[in-house]
Amino acid sequence: MLLLLQHVGLQQPDLRLHLITYEQDEYALSPDQQRQRHQDFAQYHIHWHPLRWHSGRFKLLKKAYDLAMGIGLVLRLKLFSGARAIVSLGTIAGSFAYLMARLFGLRYYGYQYEPHSEFMRDCRVWSENSLAYKGLHYLERASGMNADILSTGTGHMVQRLQAWGSRAQVYKLPSCVDEAKMQFRPAGRQRIRQQLGLADDRPVILYLGKFGGIYYEREVAVLFRTFLAERPDLFFLIVSPDTADYVQNLMIAEGLLPQQFAVTRSPYEQVPDYISAADFGVVAVPSFPSQRFRSPIKVGEYLCCGLPYLVCAGVSEDDRVAEQYGVGVVVSEFSTAEAARVWPGIRQLLAEDKETLRARCREAGIEYRGLAQYLPTAEGIFAQL
Repeated sequence: MLLLLQHVGLQQPDLRLHLITYEQDEYALSPDQQRQRHQDFAQYHIHWHPLRWHSGRFKLLKKAYDLAMGIGLVLRLKLFSGARAIVSLGTIAGSFAYLMARLFGLRYYGYQYEPHSEFMRDCRVWSENSLAYKGLHYLERASGMNADILSTGTGHMVQRLQAWGSRAQVYKLPSCVDEAKMQFRPAGRQRIRQQLGLADDRPVILYLGKFGGIYYEREVAVLFRTFLAERPDLFFLIVSPDTADYVQNLMIAEGLLPQQFAVTRSPYEQVPDYISAADFGVVAVPSFPSQRFRSPIKVGEYLCCGLPYLVCAGVSEDDRVAEQYGVGVVVSEFSTAEAARVWPGIRQLLAEDKETLRARCREAGIEYRGLAQYLPTAEGIFAQL
């Protein structure tokens, strides 16, 4: 979303964009970093308002407090800065934004409209009878029916909103990748592999992302263990915001040896280096009914950097792209049987000429998730706001 805001901020200089974020203590910026961020945003006519996000015990009270802080800030922006519209990222922030739009008579645009409540229910993070599920599910339906503008990542959600009879103008606008920045980096591949002590011809499988919650957890290690049985010289590179001890324990519990994998974190600017260091990528989103509405950015990042991937059936439109372009394999679930079944397809991709494969992946990535081709859609949406 930030890429789109920066673009329209330059293309439409009459816009004044106020960016409200809820910041988590775990990722707090230093005062110098905050000052630099304010300066960076200013060149795009974006004024940043960081609020603090509260979680943990007494969650409902804390969410009510967070909502109240947001309401107060939006009211000030309406009264003193002439705010006329409010935009949200996702449906959790979108629920806040929708309520504020109704309260203050603002136009409402929901970017990346997805049924997060259904993700949490299907992954058994929330029960269908929980207050969290019921509350968010109600607000998702209300905002989906009554928004002025919605954009969503898949044709599946466009069809659902049309079937509902939503009054919103609906656009397909998936999570996009800046293809000019997200591309294969030969120097990055060499640097990362040297750090890990890996020869350039040793096959590396990458997992980029979190474990647990709405992602697979132990099942990722089961997948890796099965692949090792097929090819013992594989190396697994795990780049995750989760703690290294937690991820290492998951791997070791399934029989992987410490010399067969590495766990690290990466600033976003270096993510293309880690993708470039790998030969195959994994997307660990389970195959639940709600997942067809998701628009995770990972596949776009993999593809634009020239990396083929494994994905579960029914996740976004990633499964269709994998098979249509010959850039990935599709499983029904992360299990020993499924990993063994698709291994021949992975083996074939690993054996293919790397330059040819990278070119095919990048072409698919730009067409599927490239930023440039979706910028006109974003310009049209923000022109209405």
